[in-house]
Amino acid sequence: MTRFGTPKANGQTKVSNRTIVNGIKERLGKAKGNWAEEIPAMLWSYKTTPRTSTRETPFSLTYGTEAILPMEITVVTLREVNVDEESNAQDMGLNLDVLEEKCEKSEIRQAAYKHITERYYSQRVKENQHV
Repeated sequence: MTRFGTPKANGQTKVSNRTIVNGIKERLGKAKGNWAEEIPAMLWSYKTTPRTSTRETPFSLTYGTEAILPMEITVVTLREVNVDEESNAQDMGLNLDVLEEKCEKSEIRQAAYKHITERYYSQRVKENQHV
């Protein structure tokens, strides 16, 4: 697992920040003065969108469960109607029990994705050198 302060973590932080900034730019368009109001929505979007490399959301890797959408708090959904508090508490405990395993699987998927990406990039570089 990476730790903040390491070069690998710093690179991941740069990629995350770039993704968030690009999302803000795209979302605002010409309304440049309202960027501060867009930050919470952009962060929520970033935290609840599955990453290609891990197939998991950052939220689920942090808390062991998927987030409840803000819309589900104001509008009654089947998910909310069918909740059983006791069962929910047990499920949350189970989710936390398997969180470490979930993170390990995510790291393996991320390493495999990185390997595939590096191989693709190396192949493209070789092809371009022969042209």
